[in-house]
Amino acid sequence: MAAEHVAVAQELPAVFRDDAESFAQLDGYLSIVDEVLRGYADRVAETPSWLSPAASAWPPGVPVDAGWEDVRLALVDLYDTLAGWFAFRFPGSWGTGEDGLAMRRDFVARAARLWRRRGTPRGFLDWFCLYFGVATVAERPLLVEHFKYGAGTAAYPLPWLRATLLVPTTAQFEEYARRAEAAAFVSRYAPSHVLMRLCWRDPRTPAPDLTSPARMRDFLCSFTDDVPHGVAIHLGECVDEGGARDRLDVGRLPTRDIE
Repeated sequence: MAAEHVAVAQELPAVFRDDAESFAQLDGYLSIVDEVLRGYADRVAETPSWLSPAASAWPPGVPVDAGWEDVRLALVDLYDTLAGWFAFRFPGSWGTGEDGLAMRRDFVARAARLWRRRGTPRGFLDWFCLYFGVATVAERPLLVEHFKYGAGTAAYPLPWLRATLLVPTTAQFEEYARRAEAAAFVSRYAPSHVLMRLCWRDPRTPAPDLTSPARMRDFLCSFTDDVPHGVAIHLGECVDEGGARDRLDVGRLPTRDIE
Protein backbone atom coordinates (compact mmCIF):
# COMPACT_ATOMS: atom_id res chain seq x y z
CA MET A 1 0.00 0.00 0.00
CA ALA A 2 1.37 3.42 -0.98
CA ALA A 3 2.29 5.78 1.84
CA GLU A 4 0.13 8.85 2.37
CA HIS A 5 1.88 11.85 0.85
CA VAL A 6 0.92 15.52 0.99
CA ALA A 7 1.94 17.63 -2.00
CA VAL A 8 4.79 20.02 -1.26
CA ALA A 9 2.82 23.00 -2.62
CA GLN A 10 0.04 22.36 -0.11
CA GLU A 11 2.55 22.83 2.71
CA LEU A 12 3.51 26.34 1.60
CA PRO A 13 2.23 29.43 3.50
CA ALA A 14 -1.16 30.76 2.40
CA VAL A 15 0.44 33.86 0.86
CA PHE A 16 1.58 31.72 -2.08
CA ARG A 17 -2.07 31.12 -3.00
CA ASP A 18 -2.95 34.80 -3.39
CA ASP A 19 -2.25 34.61 -7.12
CA ALA A 20 -4.01 31.51 -8.44
CA GLU A 21 -2.15 31.47 -11.77
CA SER A 22 1.28 31.78 -10.14
CA PHE A 23 0.41 29.13 -7.58
CA ALA A 24 -0.67 26.73 -10.34
CA GLN A 25 2.71 27.18 -12.03
CA LEU A 26 4.53 26.66 -8.73
CA ASP A 27 2.44 23.59 -7.97
CA GLY A 28 3.29 22.12 -11.35
CA TYR A 29 7.00 22.71 -10.80
CA LEU A 30 6.96 21.21 -7.31
CA SER A 31 5.09 18.16 -8.57
CA ILE A 32 8.49 16.91 -9.82
CA VAL A 33 9.72 16.95 -6.23
CA ASP A 34 6.46 15.30 -5.16
CA GLU A 35 7.14 12.32 -7.42
CA VAL A 36 10.62 11.85 -5.97
CA LEU A 37 9.43 12.18 -2.37
CA ARG A 38 6.48 9.87 -3.00
CA GLY A 39 8.86 7.18 -4.20
CA TYR A 40 10.97 7.49 -1.05
CA ALA A 41 7.85 7.55 1.14
CA ASP A 42 6.63 4.33 -0.47
CA ARG A 43 10.00 2.66 0.17
CA VAL A 44 9.91 3.77 3.82
CA ALA A 45 6.38 2.36 4.15
CA GLU A 46 7.62 -0.98 2.76
CA THR A 47 10.57 -1.16 5.15
CA PRO A 48 8.89 -3.32 7.85
CA SER A 49 7.97 -6.00 5.30
CA TRP A 50 11.47 -6.49 3.95
CA LEU A 51 13.38 -6.02 7.19
CA SER A 52 11.44 -9.00 8.58
CA PRO A 53 10.41 -10.58 5.29
CA ALA A 54 7.47 -12.91 5.16
CA ALA A 55 7.04 -15.52 2.46
CA SER A 56 4.30 -13.41 0.87
CA ALA A 57 6.27 -10.14 0.91
CA TRP A 58 6.91 -8.58 -2.49
CA PRO A 59 10.50 -7.39 -2.97
CA PRO A 60 10.85 -3.59 -3.15
CA GLY A 61 11.28 -2.01 -6.55
CA VAL A 62 9.94 -5.01 -8.50
CA PRO A 63 6.89 -4.39 -10.76
CA VAL A 64 3.75 -6.24 -9.72
CA ASP A 65 3.63 -8.01 -13.10
CA ALA A 66 7.23 -9.27 -12.89
CA GLY A 67 7.93 -12.94 -13.51
CA TRP A 68 9.27 -15.44 -10.98
CA GLU A 69 12.87 -15.14 -12.16
CA ASP A 70 12.89 -11.36 -11.62
CA VAL A 71 11.32 -11.81 -8.19
CA ARG A 72 13.82 -14.52 -7.26
CA LEU A 73 16.83 -12.42 -8.27
CA ALA A 74 15.44 -9.41 -6.39
CA LEU A 75 14.92 -11.49 -3.24
CA VAL A 76 18.42 -12.96 -3.45
CA ASP A 77 19.87 -9.46 -3.76
CA LEU A 78 17.69 -8.19 -0.91
CA TYR A 79 18.64 -11.02 1.46
CA ASP A 80 22.32 -10.66 0.54
CA THR A 81 22.11 -6.97 1.47
CA LEU A 82 20.41 -7.65 4.79
CA ALA A 83 22.87 -10.44 5.61
CA GLY A 84 25.68 -7.96 4.98
CA TRP A 85 24.39 -5.93 7.91
CA PHE A 86 25.45 -8.90 10.06
CA ALA A 87 28.79 -9.32 8.25
CA PHE A 88 27.52 -12.65 6.92
CA ARG A 89 27.71 -14.10 3.43
CA PHE A 90 25.33 -16.91 2.54
CA PRO A 91 27.15 -20.19 1.80
CA GLY A 92 26.92 -21.61 -1.69
CA SER A 93 25.41 -24.81 -0.30
CA TRP A 94 22.20 -22.92 0.50
CA GLY A 95 21.46 -22.37 -3.18
CA THR A 96 19.18 -19.68 -4.60
CA GLY A 97 16.07 -21.73 -5.41
CA GLU A 98 12.92 -21.84 -3.32
CA ASP A 99 14.59 -23.82 -0.51
CA GLY A 100 17.57 -21.45 -0.49
CA LEU A 101 15.29 -18.42 -0.37
CA ALA A 102 13.41 -19.97 2.56
CA MET A 103 16.69 -20.46 4.46
CA ARG A 104 17.75 -16.89 3.69
CA ARG A 105 14.39 -15.58 4.85
CA ASP A 106 14.65 -17.61 8.05
CA PHE A 107 18.14 -16.24 8.70
CA VAL A 108 17.02 -12.61 8.23
CA ALA A 109 14.06 -13.15 10.55
CA ARG A 110 16.23 -14.73 13.29
CA ALA A 111 19.63 -13.11 12.75
CA ALA A 112 19.41 -10.55 15.55
CA ARG A 113 18.57 -13.23 18.14
CA LEU A 114 21.11 -15.70 16.75
CA TRP A 115 23.93 -13.15 16.74
CA ARG A 116 23.06 -11.99 20.24
CA ARG A 117 23.58 -15.44 21.76
CA ARG A 118 25.68 -17.40 19.27
CA GLY A 119 28.63 -17.44 21.69
CA THR A 120 26.53 -19.47 24.15
CA PRO A 121 26.04 -23.27 23.91
CA ARG A 122 22.38 -22.95 22.95
CA GLY A 123 23.09 -20.13 20.54
CA PHE A 124 25.86 -22.10 18.85
CA LEU A 125 23.59 -25.13 18.40
CA ASP A 126 20.71 -23.01 17.09
CA TRP A 127 23.05 -21.40 14.58
CA PHE A 128 24.42 -24.81 13.50
CA CYS A 129 20.88 -26.16 13.01
CA LEU A 130 19.80 -23.16 10.94
CA TYR A 131 22.96 -23.19 8.85
CA PHE A 132 22.62 -26.89 7.98
CA GLY A 133 18.83 -27.09 7.91
CA VAL A 134 18.51 -29.42 10.90
CA ALA A 135 14.78 -29.53 11.47
CA THR A 136 14.13 -32.37 13.94
CA VAL A 137 15.16 -33.04 17.52
CA ALA A 138 16.62 -36.43 16.54
CA GLU A 139 19.01 -34.74 14.09
CA ARG A 140 20.06 -32.01 16.50
CA PRO A 141 23.73 -32.27 17.57
CA LEU A 142 24.79 -32.72 21.17
CA LEU A 143 27.28 -30.22 22.56
CA VAL A 144 29.26 -31.63 25.49
CA GLU A 145 31.07 -29.08 27.66
CA HIS A 146 33.96 -30.86 29.36
CA PHE A 147 34.04 -28.67 32.46
CA LYS A 148 30.79 -30.28 33.60
CA TYR A 149 32.51 -33.64 34.04
CA GLY A 150 35.35 -32.96 36.43
CA ALA A 151 37.99 -30.41 37.39
CA GLY A 152 41.25 -30.10 35.51
CA THR A 153 43.81 -32.81 36.26
CA ALA A 154 46.98 -34.07 34.60
CA ALA A 155 44.79 -36.23 32.38
CA TYR A 156 42.17 -33.53 31.79
CA PRO A 157 43.90 -30.15 31.87
CA LEU A 158 41.70 -27.09 31.58
CA PRO A 159 38.43 -28.85 30.82
CA TRP A 160 36.61 -25.50 30.82
CA LEU A 161 38.32 -24.66 27.55
CA ARG A 162 37.21 -27.84 25.79
CA ALA A 163 34.02 -29.05 24.15
CA THR A 164 32.89 -31.87 21.84
CA LEU A 165 30.15 -31.46 19.24
CA LEU A 166 28.51 -34.81 18.45
CA VAL A 167 26.70 -34.57 15.12
CA PRO A 168 24.39 -37.42 14.02
CA THR A 169 25.45 -38.95 10.70
CA THR A 170 22.19 -38.24 8.91
CA ALA A 171 21.70 -38.41 5.15
CA GLN A 172 22.63 -34.79 4.61
CA PHE A 173 26.13 -35.42 5.98
CA GLU A 174 26.88 -38.47 3.83
CA GLU A 175 29.00 -36.50 1.37
CA TYR A 176 32.54 -35.52 2.26
CA ALA A 177 32.03 -31.91 1.14
CA ARG A 178 29.13 -31.52 3.55
CA ARG A 179 31.18 -32.86 6.46
CA ALA A 180 34.05 -30.58 5.48
CA GLU A 181 31.61 -27.66 5.58
CA ALA A 182 30.51 -28.70 9.08
CA ALA A 183 34.13 -28.87 10.23
CA ALA A 184 34.81 -25.41 8.81
CA PHE A 185 31.67 -24.11 10.57
CA VAL A 186 32.88 -25.39 13.95
CA SER A 187 36.33 -23.90 13.39
CA ARG A 188 34.88 -20.52 12.51
CA TYR A 189 31.95 -20.14 14.88
CA ALA A 190 33.08 -21.91 18.04
CA PRO A 191 33.61 -19.33 20.82
CA SER A 192 37.14 -17.92 20.64
CA HIS A 193 38.10 -19.24 24.10
CA VAL A 194 36.90 -22.80 23.45
CA LEU A 195 38.78 -25.62 21.74
CA MET A 196 35.95 -27.58 20.13
CA ARG A 197 36.21 -30.84 18.23
CA LEU A 198 33.62 -32.24 15.85
CA CYS A 199 32.74 -35.94 16.01
CA TRP A 200 30.18 -37.91 14.03
CA ARG A 201 27.78 -40.11 15.99
CA ASP A 202 25.60 -42.90 14.65
CA PRO A 203 22.04 -41.77 15.51
CA ARG A 204 21.08 -45.43 16.06
CA THR A 205 23.45 -45.79 19.01
CA PRO A 206 22.44 -44.66 22.50
CA ALA A 207 23.43 -41.16 23.55
CA PRO A 208 26.29 -40.88 26.06
CA ASP A 209 25.45 -41.01 29.75
CA LEU A 210 25.51 -37.35 30.74
CA THR A 211 24.73 -38.13 34.39
CA SER A 212 27.99 -39.92 35.21
CA PRO A 213 31.10 -37.70 35.18
CA ALA A 214 33.47 -40.71 35.27
CA ARG A 215 31.82 -42.54 32.36
CA MET A 216 31.48 -39.28 30.45
CA ARG A 217 35.21 -38.53 30.79
CA ASP A 218 36.04 -42.01 29.50
CA PHE A 219 33.62 -41.53 26.64
CA LEU A 220 35.13 -38.18 25.64
CA CYS A 221 38.63 -39.61 25.42
CA SER A 222 37.71 -42.92 23.77
CA PHE A 223 35.13 -41.73 21.24
CA THR A 224 35.95 -41.95 17.53
CA ASP A 225 33.88 -40.92 14.55
CA ASP A 226 31.09 -43.31 13.58
CA VAL A 227 31.78 -42.99 9.86
CA PRO A 228 34.33 -44.88 7.72
CA HIS A 229 37.69 -43.18 8.16
CA GLY A 230 38.45 -43.57 4.48
CA VAL A 231 35.80 -41.00 3.60
CA ALA A 232 35.57 -39.11 6.88
CA ILE A 233 37.07 -36.03 8.41
CA HIS A 234 38.59 -37.60 11.50
CA LEU A 235 38.62 -35.11 14.34
CA GLY A 236 38.18 -37.60 17.15
CA GLU A 237 41.42 -37.03 19.04
CA CYS A 238 41.16 -36.25 22.73
CA VAL A 239 40.98 -32.49 23.00
CA ASP A 240 41.70 -32.62 26.73
CA GLU A 241 45.36 -33.04 25.85
CA GLY A 242 47.68 -30.32 24.60
CA GLY A 243 47.66 -26.58 24.98
CA ALA A 244 44.87 -24.09 24.57
CA ARG A 245 44.53 -22.31 21.26
CA ASP A 246 43.84 -18.60 20.83
CA ARG A 247 41.35 -18.52 17.98
CA LEU A 248 41.41 -14.74 17.69
CA ASP A 249 45.22 -14.44 17.92
CA VAL A 250 44.95 -11.59 20.41
CA GLY A 251 46.98 -12.99 23.30
CA ARG A 252 47.43 -15.95 25.60
CA LEU A 253 44.49 -17.87 26.95
CA PRO A 254 44.36 -18.87 30.65
CA THR A 255 46.58 -21.77 31.68
CA ARG A 256 46.96 -23.82 34.84
CA ASP A 257 49.76 -21.49 35.96
CA ILE A 258 47.33 -18.57 36.08
CA GLU A 259 44.90 -18.50 38.97
